[in-house]
Amino acid sequence: MDYTIRTILYATDLGPHGVEVFNHAFSLAKQYGAKIHVVHALEPMSDYAQSLVETMVPPDALKTLHQEGFEQVNREMRRRLEKFCADHLHPDAHTVVAEMRVVEGHPAQVILDEAKRVGADLIVLGSHGQTTLGEIFMGSVAHKVLMKARSPKIPVFLVPIERE
Repeated sequence: MDYTIRTILYATDLGPHGVEVFNHAFSLAKQYGAKIHVVHALEPMSDYAQSLVETMVPPDALKTLHQEGFEQVNREMRRRLEKFCADHLHPDAHTVVAEMRVVEGHPAQVILDEAKRVGADLIVLGSHGQTTLGEIFMGSVAHKVLMKARSPKIPVFLVPIERE
């Protein structure tokens, strides 16, 4: 069976170790002639925060406020993502990056949904390597992606990054 990587999904939290993780995705993309789709998940408000806002703001105003707020945050996150790429990534990164997206949702689910949307042959993301106890109580985006990527069977390339 011929294994070819044509499409890589690189998930970033825009943290300080994103460059290390991207460099792995970049190297693979150059080696295989693949394109990289960059995604950043914008976490939604917690249920508690959402219900608190709903008690203070009328429904019509809330819908407008949410839409305008999301658009503003999306613009800012896209600006930060573009600045991150311009400031830190390999000078040839533009030759392999197909698109950059900011998507609202829970990070693990956003990563899996985007991988499916772009037909990713590989998902590349960093892993802080939480302790087992930490994963039990807090969860880990990398762990969730790794466990759920079994269906539709997308390989996951985890880049270990130091905890700070």
